[in-house]
Order: sequence, then structure tokens, then C-alpha cells
Amino acid sequence: MFKSDRTTSSYDITDIGHVERIIVGATEPDTIPTTKENQLKIDKLNAYLQTSPRGRIIGTERSFSLVRIGEHQVVLEAVAYHIGFKRKPSWIKPNAQKVELGPEIDLCEVEKVIQENR
Repeated sequence: MFKSDRTTSSYDITDIGHVERIIVGATEPDTIPTTKENQLKIDKLNAYLQTSPRGRIIGTERSFSLVRIGEHQVVLEAVAYHIGFKRKPSWIKPNAQKVELGPEIDLCEVEKVIQENR
């Protein structure tokens, strides 16, 4: 049997305290990224994997779809990388875009509607 020169390190998923998601490729037919934009995302991915604290790829999503726009077919391919960190690195900037989880619900208005329908 051959001994491997690689040293294996155990990495426990429960140590993950922060996850970043980077999508490389096209997911929407109206905003297909250029080669330069994709390269910037790959550079960002490499920075996440090489800069301290180092991230680890804990999952990937692959998507492939054909979209027909009029008489044309557009192929959309993308890979989303989930990079896990033990803690959020200080050099990761917060996203400028607000994550929209759903419509805001005014609980006072909901209570009024409930009271009116009793």
C-alpha cells in the first residue's frame, strides 16, 4: 500500500459560525455576467479560501437551465459555493443590499382586522 503525502485534517461542520455564498455564472437571462465579472467572483472565492481566517467549501449548488426568449434559446449555468468560516472575518464587508425575507407585517393592523371581524 502507498502512503499518502497529504495530511488530512478533520473539520467539524459544527464549528461553522458564518457562511458566505458566491454565485459564479448566470442565473437570470436578463443579467448574464461577463467573463470579467465571473473572474472577479472566482478571485473573491479564492480570497475566501486563502486569507486568514480561512474558509472551507461546505457545499455547492449547480444549476443548468434552458430559457426560450422569442426564437432564441439561452443556456444559464451557475455554481453557488457555500464557504464556511469559524467566525465572520473582519475583512468581509456587509452587503449593501438588504436581504428581503418577505413583506413586513404591521402587527397593529393585523390586530385591528382581527378585532373588526369578531
